[in-house]
Amino acid sequence: MPAALAKEGAFGFGLQTEKGTFVSPTTWLPLIEGGTTAADTVSKRLNYQIVNMADQRDYQTSYYSAGEWAEGRVRVPLMPGSLTELLTWIQTRDGDNQGKWASVLIDCVNAVKKLTDSKVGQATFEFVKGQPVVCTLDVVALDQETGTTPSPTMPVGPPYVYREAEVQLETGGSGLSAEVNCERLQIVVDNVLEDPEEGLRLEPGPGPTELYNLSGIRCSGYFDRDFVDSAVYDDFVSGTEAALTLTLTRGVNVATFTLPRLLYTQGDVHLPGRNDARITQRVEFVALGSEDGLTPPITLA
Repeated sequence: MPAALAKEGAFGFGLQTEKGTFVSPTTWLPLIEGGTTAADTVSKRLNYQIVNMADQRDYQTSYYSAGEWAEGRVRVPLMPGSLTELLTWIQTRDGDNQGKWASVLIDCVNAVKKLTDSKVGQATFEFVKGQPVVCTLDVVALDQETGTTPSPTMPVGPPYVYREAEVQLETGGSGLSAEVNCERLQIVVDNVLEDPEEGLRLEPGPGPTELYNLSGIRCSGYFDRDFVDSAVYDDFVSGTEAALTLTLTRGVNVATFTLPRLLYTQGDVHLPGRNDARITQRVEFVALGSEDGLTPPITLA
């Protein structure tokens, strides 16, 4: 029997120009392990409901689907030169403040998941010292069916790593300056996607008919920092807003994360209780949009 080898798998997507029409993937990305879960957990939700009736039967015998959809996570490294469509899928909104639809193919060797009308619910970016830069996508799709084996074109070369990131942080309201003491940074982009089950209740049918973005982008996160000075701690205690930018650069390829307003929600410091450990600080934040509501809390470019 043929082997099911992970190296034969693939993940690709393409941005749709209209809802309901599958397009072949134009961006292919490798998947990358992390934590205790698989890099791909996208699966079809058949939403079976068991019917219990007084029908002279002693067993459960009947069922129906209350509406189908697909959802799960994929974990991809950020690849230089292959980020334009990914960042567009995550953040771009139309005139009605609705996110982009995409078609997805996930080749699992002996099965191909073909998703149409997919949106990104959340995107979590992880920047960790000594590791590749990774993005975890929470994906929801209106439709999943069986696809045919694709012919992917994977990007060549390694992903971005954290040492290629330049972090700039504002402290004391004095403008951005280089921050070299941050060892871990997580940024979560939340597209405030409607639960597909809500769509089922609003518009009954074979599945949800919409995946509404219920508001503009929400953004939050945290960073771990060596406690070499009290600048960030002082901003937390005083309620002083900050700002952050992160730039990934390799050759001509550049990716930027711009967060113009940070509000620190947690940033206390505690002694580790041993004399051979460093004092570090974890700072949690919410990113805010501009006061006039015209600038989002984060811009990916």
